[in-house]
Amino acid sequence: MAITVTRSIQRIETYPAIEPMDEGEPTHPTIIAVYNITTDDPNYEDLPVTATEVKHFSKGDDISKQDPLVVKIADAIWL
Repeated sequence: MAITVTRSIQRIETYPAIEPMDEGEPTHPTIIAVYNITTDDPNYEDLPVTATEVKHFSKGDDISKQDPLVVKIADAIWL
């Protein structure tokens, strides 16, 4: 059998916009998506192995290849 790699969302965190202390523009809310990356091969006893991948996103970032739930949340908070 072949090695399989799966990517699943572990959690999504959102952080509110920060109001500037001076006359500058306020920031936009941000998103942190935490993924579990699992590598498995039934022929190897040391597998599966799971690693964590953390992605940070701000308004304007390309999120088209992210989990659909990340995209939905971004669409909701970055109107």
